[in-house]
Parts: sequence; C-alpha cells; structure tokens
Amino acid sequence: MVFEVNFLEEQEAALFYRLVKEADQWTALRKRNKKNTIRAVPAAEMEGEDQRNLIARLLTQVFIECREMGMIQHVLQKKYHFSMEAEIDKITSIAVSLLEKDEAFYEDKVHRHELRDSLTAIFQLQVNQEKILFDSIVQFRLYYYYEQLTDLVGLAIDEFKREEEYQDFIQSIRDFISRKIPEVEAVHVLQGEQFQIYQDNGERYTREDFQQLQSLFPLFIFGLEQEEWDISPLIMLSPNQIFIYGEDPYEPRTHTIMNIFQEKTSFYDREYFPFPLVKDS
Repeated sequence: MVFEVNFLEEQEAALFYRLVKEADQWTALRKRNKKNTIRAVPAAEMEGEDQRNLIARLLTQVFIECREMGMIQHVLQKKYHFSMEAEIDKITSIAVSLLEKDEAFYEDKVHRHELRDSLTAIFQLQVNQEKILFDSIVQFRLYYYYEQLTDLVGLAIDEFKREEEYQDFIQSIRDFISRKIPEVEAVHVLQGEQFQIYQDNGERYTREDFQQLQSLFPLFIFGLEQEEWDISPLIMLSPNQIFIYGEDPYEPRTHTIMNIFQEKTSFYDREYFPFPLVKDS
C-alpha cells in the first residue's frame, strides 16, 4: 500500500519525508506543487501490518518532535493556569523527563503512563487507508492521549513544587551558615550507611560530641530530624572545607551537602581517605 500523508505545517512534512527516506525498504516522494503531501512507498515484500506499524511510529516521532512540547505548555496554561514563562519552561522540562523516563525516580512515577506507546497505538488505528491527514488525527483523535498527558503534567507540577521547597530549604541553611562563625576549619566525611565525620587531625567525631553541640543550635527550624546525624553535624560545625570520600558523588545525602556548602566541598574516591578507620564501638 502506498500511503499519502498530508501535513499543514511544512516543517512537519519535511521531517516525515526525511524519516521515511531513512527507513529501510521505503521510498519517499514529494511533489514540487504539493510539498506538504508525502507519498510513502514500502518495498513490495513488506506485509500490510508492518507497513502500518512503521507509518504509525514515524507519525508518533513527528508529533513528539513538533507538537508534544507545545501541547504540554497548552495544558499548563489552560488546565493548570500557569502564566510565568520560567515556571512553564521548568515544568515542561520535568514533564518531558517523565515521558522519556530518563531517571530512576521518574520510572517509578509513570509506570501507568506509557503515553508514547498510547500515542503510537492511536496513530496505528488511524493508519487504515491510503490517505492520512496528520492534523486531523491530532485535532480529533488524541482525546485519550490529552487526558493522560494532563495527568502526567500534574505529576510534573508536583515534582516542580517539591524542587522549589527543596531549594528554599537549601537556601535557608546557606543563609544560616553564611552568618555563622565556623567551629572548625575542615572536616573529612566518609560515605556509608551513616556518614563518619573526622576532624582534620584524624580523630573521629562521636555521637556525644554532636549531641553536646546540638543543644547550641536550633536546627529544628530547618525541619531536620532530631536524630539526623549526617547533615546536621556539618551545619553545626559549618567548616570552611569539607572533604568527602566514597563511591558516589550523587548519593542523595552527599548531593545535599554539596548543594548546601557548594565550593567548600570536594569529593574523592574512598581510597584517598587519609586516616585509619575508627570502627563503631
């Protein structure tokens, strides 16, 4: 079957034309007086189902590259009433990450939102005749996709708000530290189930050391748990230098410490830890 696909936008027609030309066993034809209509010709030996599946995947790709971001922004403005460009851009970026599931956190969040697969399935249902109107499908056949996209954008908004709260939390601690006189010049932190914190002379801080120090600082105002012994001690000590040793600089507690203290922190492989390890008693 020869498919004749019509687009209103020349950019989308050009993209589809290129995608068909790049596909194995396909030929793309484009008339000079009908640049927005692309004839996609499969090899004779290809079966009809394979032909339709490929056309549907290519139309999905055109939609993702040309329409998806605009639809996300439309949802934000019309359904969720966002108007600030910076917020719309940030939430759009999060929503795209959700769709692409490029982080482990997002993978858990979107296990019921396989929207890219749903989009392809919708196009597959519409690719049942030789003449295909891309814009007609987008305008009249994507209702289910739009509903699910609206839900996913809601997840992106929730994540955006959590990120804002996190940044406010980080900034409040930064402000506190900027006004506080450092208790020590430097500390050495060893990653683990619970961080081990050492003085610059190699002596390890004990829980009792931090409990005595804790009584002098109202860390509850930051929402930190009373028994939080990884980040709180460093805030209380407010050293000018923090040397962290371990395997993963993106470990959440380590990331938070580096985010708070910024240029005061340095990360090294565990093998570079300069002191003998002191075991827990």
